[in-house]
Amino acid sequence: MAIKKLLSPILLLLGCAYAQLQSQNNTFNSTFRLTSQQIKAANLSETTAHNVEVALNFERSNNAGSLTQDDPFYVLPKDYDYANPPPPGTVLKVEEHTNISLYTLPMGLSMSRILYSSEALNGSSVPASAYVLWPYLPRTFSKLTPYSDTNSSGQALFPVVALAHGTSGQTTACAPSNLRGLWDDFHEPFAIALAGYAVVAPDYVGLGVAEISTYFILPAHANDVFHGVAAAQKAWPDQLSQEFVVAGQSQGGAVAWASAQRQAKRPVKGYLGTMAASPFTNVLADISADAMAENNARVVGIAQGLNSVLPTFSLSDWLTDAGIARWKLLHEIQGCGATGGQLFNTGARTVPILRDGWNTSEAAMWFSNVTTNGGRPFAGPMLVLQGTDDPNANEPVTTLSVNKTCAMYPDNQLEYIRWENITHVPVLYAGQHLWLDWIRDRFAGVEAPKGCSTQTMKPPSRINGAGFKGWASQTWFLEYDVYGI
Repeated sequence: MAIKKLLSPILLLLGCAYAQLQSQNNTFNSTFRLTSQQIKAANLSETTAHNVEVALNFERSNNAGSLTQDDPFYVLPKDYDYANPPPPGTVLKVEEHTNISLYTLPMGLSMSRILYSSEALNGSSVPASAYVLWPYLPRTFSKLTPYSDTNSSGQALFPVVALAHGTSGQTTACAPSNLRGLWDDFHEPFAIALAGYAVVAPDYVGLGVAEISTYFILPAHANDVFHGVAAAQKAWPDQLSQEFVVAGQSQGGAVAWASAQRQAKRPVKGYLGTMAASPFTNVLADISADAMAENNARVVGIAQGLNSVLPTFSLSDWLTDAGIARWKLLHEIQGCGATGGQLFNTGARTVPILRDGWNTSEAAMWFSNVTTNGGRPFAGPMLVLQGTDDPNANEPVTTLSVNKTCAMYPDNQLEYIRWENITHVPVLYAGQHLWLDWIRDRFAGVEAPKGCSTQTMKPPSRINGAGFKGWASQTWFLEYDVYGI
């Protein structure tokens, strides 16, 4: 079987491939093609249309068994009452043993999935999905308590890490729980589970279950985290600990920080702290600080989120007619981050996607006020990791937010670590042993130092040099083994 030129997903995600893309190989489980009507309606060039097809087929090759929209797991129970939904934290459906042969999980891990009730920004109950990643053996801590009053089974408890995932996309097809590598693979969920923790990871409302994703409406995503943990604990009350740590990177880092702010206002028993890596603290400032074309897909997603929570907002306030047409196509074909990267980024130079002044509008100010992290009360301890060369969550923006927070709450527990010459995702690898040790200390009852601290990490001089290109980018991705090797 001939193997064609490798396709880097980084090109897709960042929208940097202006030439025609080549398929990774001929094992895609999809042969999707755009219709001439779709191409015309979205004003796609021949190259962009081709790239969208390659990107979507790449995404669909990473679905676990079937597309999310075709997986019966994500269908709500027949007795679910939209007019009178159950309260947040309610368990709606439990898949005790997910078929892991459809995933690319490390050996020794198992997986479950749940549907549960979460909480929208306005407090209403909305359905959501999540996965639980189980290690072969739980890491043991003497101070863990079961979620239930008594651990009648006598089994060892699994310490819980609530994982807020990075951006996978904005349509129902983009649920990490139905992606072979759970989207963040070895960046976070695999590393955490292999260290002996049960990973409880919500998909965020609108990813998986057929709702509209309120993309980057961070307080709503924080609700998903807390209610997802509560639902998992109810589903396995004698196996999961009441204690939990929140962790996340990128969008997930922003959600993790927002979770610490939520905990300060609405304390939940068992919360031990938050690890936020590459966190977006002021999303609009991060977007303004970087090349606009690289952020078009994110802004379109935010506009989608605003359209679902802000009554005075409509997509046309921020998006051009072409932008709206491509947004409609994205949802019609159920594309995720790679597909959105091609629809909104590569054509941005010739087909404007955003209206002038979108980022100075009243809606933009409302968004900043609701979603900004930093300068607000938070429940410590919190560990913040930031690469100095991060092109997405920019280091100056994060540092400003940390400094503002520390100035306002100097006695709270915040540890800020900058990593020299490290970018967005690699910060998780550069500091993996450190943040895993930090999580371990929270469960072990080690008291975090009071106050704020800042330090900068750099490698020893003997390994410092421009030859370490792996510091800057990922040059690999997981692929499902269809050959049985």
